[in-house]
Amino acid sequence: MQFKHITCPQCGLLCDDLDVSVDDQDVTLNSNSSPVCQQFFVDARLTAKSALQPQIKGKPCTLDEAVAYAAKLHAASKQSVISGLIADVQACRSAFALAEKTHSVIDHANGQSMRASTAVMQRYGEVRTTLAEARNRADCIILFGAAILEKFPRLRSRILQPKETLSGDTERKIIVVDVVENTDLANDEDIDFFHLPLASLEIAIQQLQYLASPCASTETDIDPSIRLIHQHILASNYSVLTWTATLFAKNTAEQTLQNLTFFIKETMKTKRCVGLPLSGSRGEITANQVSTWQTGFPLPVAFSSGAPEHNPVIYDAETMLKNSEADLLTWISTYSSDDTPKQYANANIVIGHPNMKCDQTVDVFFPVGIPGIDQRGLACRTDAVATLPLHSIRKNDLPSADHVLNLIFQAL
Repeated sequence: MQFKHITCPQCGLLCDDLDVSVDDQDVTLNSNSSPVCQQFFVDARLTAKSALQPQIKGKPCTLDEAVAYAAKLHAASKQSVISGLIADVQACRSAFALAEKTHSVIDHANGQSMRASTAVMQRYGEVRTTLAEARNRADCIILFGAAILEKFPRLRSRILQPKETLSGDTERKIIVVDVVENTDLANDEDIDFFHLPLASLEIAIQQLQYLASPCASTETDIDPSIRLIHQHILASNYSVLTWTATLFAKNTAEQTLQNLTFFIKETMKTKRCVGLPLSGSRGEITANQVSTWQTGFPLPVAFSSGAPEHNPVIYDAETMLKNSEADLLTWISTYSSDDTPKQYANANIVIGHPNMKCDQTVDVFFPVGIPGIDQRGLACRTDAVATLPLHSIRKNDLPSADHVLNLIFQAL
């Protein structure tokens, strides 16, 4: 069967114009040849090696037996953690309901990389734009890191260089900044690639931020390419700075994002200059949006006292598991078979992709349907202004993550 206008949750762009073929349990993307885009659909194919029924300690069981065992683990837990949250809106909602009932800590798999952006926004605010604004209004877009084009493979055709825009003008300057050489981009006539002789992107951003500061001096040792990029921004009517926080070192990411924020806010005094951070390839935008809707807080959130509490240091799920501060982990990951837990607890419940192979035998494994393939759902786009539908295009008996979480909730 052929399906058109399918939404792909493989990256935060949530492209919703794809053509997909389904032959029994095989799914094929027809409308795009990018390996990154193809991966979601290739990974979704069910074979004889796929898990199609729940397991308790590696042995097949019924859904009712698995639910009862999972409920027993929650009842015996002194401090549980619900993490992953690589799932659609409804599964995340149900995860929050379970976290509240079990007094758990809930966090996303990418929680640590999300923390830096949240901290900067809380302290200083941010000036951001949307994908639509960048596509239709920007006349200069600067990308920090060539890997952005690999992580978001259709960014170029859909946003950077679309065939048409609302203004009718598709001419704009595209600048890619990196400290690593890239022969393809260096030879690309449509992109200005700046290979900087610096140790890291963080240093490039720091130098750019300095040029926008009131105390900037022409005598300061700033790379000439950074000065040229700054001149391009000042000469533009609407410039957009784009980055993904996962490309920055964890220990300095917050400072780097702060530098970007300061540069944008200072430049905005005289010129239209905005940020477009890109993320969401593991559903983190969806999870964080649901957290805000449900609790009023960004992730992580703890329900240990019965009421939601936000503390990004104390309730970091990965750190809690590493320090054995939790005795039960419930891991939710429905989009990719590769998204397994980094850290495990004494007892573990995994609600995951049917092709998932965990690093160790977990206490309970629930194979569930894939949103956008097996079940309908909703997902939030990288700019957090649009929630797009995920379609059901394949029939099988796999339950949804939302359904499994509700069964565990009811069994407690």
